Amino acid sequence: MIENLKYKNLRIPSVKLSKEYASVAMLIYQDKELVLIKRSEELPTHKGHIAFPGGKKESGDESIVDTAIREACEELLLERESIIPFGMLEPIDTVEYKFEVYPILCKLEKKPNSFNTSEVQEVYFVPLEDLQNENNWLFRGHYDTDWIFEIRDEILWGATAKMVRRMFNII
Repeated sequence: MIENLKYKNLRIPSVKLSKEYASVAMLIYQDKELVLIKRSEELPTHKGHIAFPGGKKESGDESIVDTAIREACEELLLERESIIPFGMLEPIDTVEYKFEVYPILCKLEKKPNSFNTSEVQEVYFVPLEDLQNENNWLFRGHYDTDWIFEIRDEILWGATAKMVRRMFNII
């Protein structure tokens, strides 16, 4: 399934940016499932949203890849070695912030068996096959790219949905 994804290979060394940015880890488990989280209601932004593990650059981050991996490790209590970055998508602008979000595609070696409850309410493993099927997406129509995908009783929408659709080249 991973061969159907549309992405750019990562440059080595990874992109370093001095400006403000955020990165997210698009974690793919066994080439079959995409890992998404439900953000905690206690967080200052995007409360309760379905999202990728990720966040803003911190002073110790060397690159956009470092930021994505650090955030995934913090949120999903993973060991750094279990995350293998291999690609990236074009950055996404978000409505809420004035900086770009860099999606980093990564292989995940093992499923997390717990998570940081101060940041994450729930973890979802969504089959890539389901996400790639255009018939599973609904156009809500509040804006041009307002496509949604239902995960149990939750809705994947906004920048995260845009990243997933971009990854599968669903326009």
